[in-house]
Amino acid sequence: MIGGLYSELEAFEAILQHGSFTAAARQLQVTPGAITRRLNTLEARLGAKLLNRSTRRLSLTEPGRHYYAEVAPALAQILAAGERVHDLSLQPRGELRVSLPMNFGRLYVMPRVSAFLERHPGIDLDLQFDDRFVDLIGDGFDAAIRIGALTDSRLVARRIAQTRRILVASPDYLARRGAPSTPAELIEHDCLHYTLFRDTPTWEFQREREPLRVPVRGRLKANYGVPLVEAAVAGGGIVQSATFAVAQELASGQLVEVLPDWSLVPIGIYAVYPGREYRPRKVEAFIDFVEETIGQPAVWDRVIGAGVGGVVGG
Repeated sequence: MIGGLYSELEAFEAILQHGSFTAAARQLQVTPGAITRRLNTLEARLGAKLLNRSTRRLSLTEPGRHYYAEVAPALAQILAAGERVHDLSLQPRGELRVSLPMNFGRLYVMPRVSAFLERHPGIDLDLQFDDRFVDLIGDGFDAAIRIGALTDSRLVARRIAQTRRILVASPDYLARRGAPSTPAELIEHDCLHYTLFRDTPTWEFQREREPLRVPVRGRLKANYGVPLVEAAVAGGGIVQSATFAVAQELASGQLVEVLPDWSLVPIGIYAVYPGREYRPRKVEAFIDFVEETIGQPAVWDRVIGAGVGGVVGG
């Protein structure tokens, strides 16, 4: 009975970790039918449905969430013990499923993926790009890169870099409209608003530790930063952005900083992973690599420093 229950729980964990019966079967080196049978047996044993199945995704039912919360720590200890034994003699291995912010992942992680895979031939990467803070545990991710405030206490976080928020615009726009000398003057400008920073178009500044919240207006807003940066380059207005997202444009002079004497709250960039007693070596290898290739001093600061971008206003 114990052996059967373990295989059922192992299948349940693999489904949650990898997001599908097929991927779980591949991880455990069994058929998808075997995974289905193990889950069905576990649900019959418990007398409760654990997973909602649809053609688009899998999700935990309410009983499934409660059950997984109860058994996950013990199961993680058992699986971690096995991983530790293997890791004593093996290189990092297995499928590594990572959630990445879309723009940051595209600009700073993807160019380094080939080097990571070459360094770790035993790891297969599954990268999912999404600006939402996905549920790492519920959606079966091994790790994520997150930007900004962290709220999920179930996760372990390691800061790998920091980035400033700045205001930027094209030289053409500022030549036509003039450069604001104070935040209050932004009300006279076309401000391109990124809605994931704040739903309402309000920008927060600091100067000598005094906070200042300024309402702004403009005809364009979006929940994805790339189109707003492109609009700013085209002369469409002033955009608030993390420096990593506009490093190339600042270095080339396509954008320049506006109101450089006023500070916006800096943003931490973190590698996060589910809180476990043991961190798998594949996760450790990925976080170490990202910190090594992107971390302090941040790679985008080095790009800006090598460029010819200027600042306007003050």
